[in-house]
Amino acid sequence: MESLELSMAAPMESRPLSGYRRILFVWLPVRKIYPVGIGYLANWIHREHPEVAIEVLDLTRFEEPDQMSALSRKIAEFSPDLLAYSWRDVQIFAPHEGDNSLRRAFEFYYSPNLLTRAYAAWDGVRMVWKYRSEFHKKLRFIREGVRRAPGAQVMVGGGAFSVFAEQIIRLLPEGVIGVVGEGEEAMIKLLEGRSLGDERVITRKGKQIILGKKEGAVEIRRAPFDLAYLESVYPGHEMYHGKPVGIQTKRGCPYGCSFCLYTYIEGKRVYYRDPEDVVDEIRQYQERWGVRNFWFADAQFIPGVKAVPEAVSLLKALRDSNLGITWSGYIRTSLISMEMAKLMVESGMGDLEVAITSGSQEILDSLKMGFKLEGLMEGCRNLKEAGYKGKIILNYSLNAPGETPESLAEAVASYEAICDLFGPENVYPMVFFLAVQPHTSFEKRLMREGWLEENYDPISLNPWTIRKLLYNPGPLGELIAKACLVAWDIEPMAMGRVVMREIKKSLGLAGVHVKGSAVAQAS
Repeated sequence: MESLELSMAAPMESRPLSGYRRILFVWLPVRKIYPVGIGYLANWIHREHPEVAIEVLDLTRFEEPDQMSALSRKIAEFSPDLLAYSWRDVQIFAPHEGDNSLRRAFEFYYSPNLLTRAYAAWDGVRMVWKYRSEFHKKLRFIREGVRRAPGAQVMVGGGAFSVFAEQIIRLLPEGVIGVVGEGEEAMIKLLEGRSLGDERVITRKGKQIILGKKEGAVEIRRAPFDLAYLESVYPGHEMYHGKPVGIQTKRGCPYGCSFCLYTYIEGKRVYYRDPEDVVDEIRQYQERWGVRNFWFADAQFIPGVKAVPEAVSLLKALRDSNLGITWSGYIRTSLISMEMAKLMVESGMGDLEVAITSGSQEILDSLKMGFKLEGLMEGCRNLKEAGYKGKIILNYSLNAPGETPESLAEAVASYEAICDLFGPENVYPMVFFLAVQPHTSFEKRLMREGWLEENYDPISLNPWTIRKLLYNPGPLGELIAKACLVAWDIEPMAMGRVVMREIKKSLGLAGVHVKGSAVAQAS
């Protein structure tokens, strides 16, 4: 694989008219999630090149048997000369609560009941077949676009493509341009005939993979949003009216969490939108679509100490707008001061999702999480004192490298400490396992340690790769898995509490104590 310039044309002194006149955005079918990124891209292109006609085709709104014909029909009607696909999900058997594939995997690997294991094997094969079928169906949508619009340039981007770009681009027709991460400038340069060599694009020429390298990032400080325009180019948007909507308030994340892909996709430098633009976007969704619940689709709502003034400004703008909304997002409570806690409550913060990951500071440090458990507890106390009454959702990634019975007990202790603060009825532990993702330092670490082969295929599934991608090694893996199996039988849709209880019971038999833990000291 080489890194080459993708020369399209020499840069122009002044902004020319677009060489493309009709762009069809295609939201590849996924569970019903509002396509936030397409909305921002359509608005961006319309501001820069209002002469370009845009339409959005959301394949999710069609029944599965009708999706391919809907794509073919729209291409025939609209005659796009630029066809841009957004691929959001690639489910690679690294599931979480509410997804039976994790349950079936654990039943197959750990259940003592042979009938249960046999059923899990049968259902697991069905799930792998479904995964492969969904993956190849999305490839067919892109190939069909190439076939139906032979004169059009085809692009593909989105979260899933960004992660697996090098694998997916090899499976697509030659000449398709892939975009990793943000796509605004790449699309504008393509429209204007400029070089894409300084954008994170990827394409294939024969067996050769050609990569561009991104220089800088898109400045989104002033990025006003026009929902009325989006409605005019987006047939079927009504199915999202009254439903939760994602809002992007910033891009980038300065942290280096070893298992996280946000820095790979968005970069480590953080770029912010003006609070006025964010509030105006929220107001439009509320007034036009009746939306009252919003999810801030940022890597972190408070990505570091430098982001605190920006977060405070946005919270004040939300509070002063008196919109009466509820909002949520991923938030590091270690950065929540008393002032910020009050602003969060006053501005309408709903359920709080916290990636605590572990109750062991040593494990958090080894995963490069960048926060202290004492700070996390202090932020929680500030929220409690400020009158926060929502739910606390705690994301735990159990059995990380270096996990011991003592550190596992510390995870239970951290959960119980937060229950003591907010009440157990308001605390929901969510049990995850570290996902092995390309482009992460966690993946590289597992290669160095021999857990993964260096040439493994991250989109290929079989019983051996599944067990590797579901990182849950011994000797604690079986203990945790059995706790999960008990929890699924008792409370399958909210299993975390039962898992914590079962782990505590198992560790209690071994006489494990955590009186010296960081969380015990902090609380």
